[in-house]
Amino acid sequence: MIDQDVANNLDRAEACWVAALERVDAANIDLPSGCESWTNRELVNHLIGGGLRYAKLLAQKPSEEVEATRGQNHLGEDLVESFWAHERAFRQVAGECDLDQSVPHRIGSMPGTQLVRMRILELALHAADLSVGTGTPWPIDDDLAEYMTTDLSELIVELGAPGGYRPPTKRESSGSHAERVLAISGR
Repeated sequence: MIDQDVANNLDRAEACWVAALERVDAANIDLPSGCESWTNRELVNHLIGGGLRYAKLLAQKPSEEVEATRGQNHLGEDLVESFWAHERAFRQVAGECDLDQSVPHRIGSMPGTQLVRMRILELALHAADLSVGTGTPWPIDDDLAEYMTTDLSELIVELGAPGGYRPPTKRESSGSHAERVLAISGR
């Protein structure tokens, strides 16, 4: 079961992602995102598919089954509904499984609790990347940004390049919590 504080921040991260996702349209979906070498379409597909992959990981599905989802199209006709379909499945499994049990993520074995925290990071930081790709402000709320700087910054640094993060930038210790999150993750 997900700790209540983590669950609240997962709710905030999902809201952040959906706000960024709602800004994607036919005019910008194939533009470059803020994620190197990915278009907005590829980024959205990765993030939506991530909900499916994380649900499978928490359910202890074989690695081959999890990895097979990477080449699939997860977009559907309605991007927001496609996101929620996989995210609801992830939330259901996360609420029912033993999150202390290790899961075989491709960057290494980790407890389910860490996978849930990684999902928060993925949702919020890819919302920043998508916002770059759509030319709109990052819709992160201050409480989520503060949680990420105080509770998840060490995880970002620990995951490093295998987790999709560049080395922190020099502006890490100054600015708003949102600016510090971007700096810690090398954005």
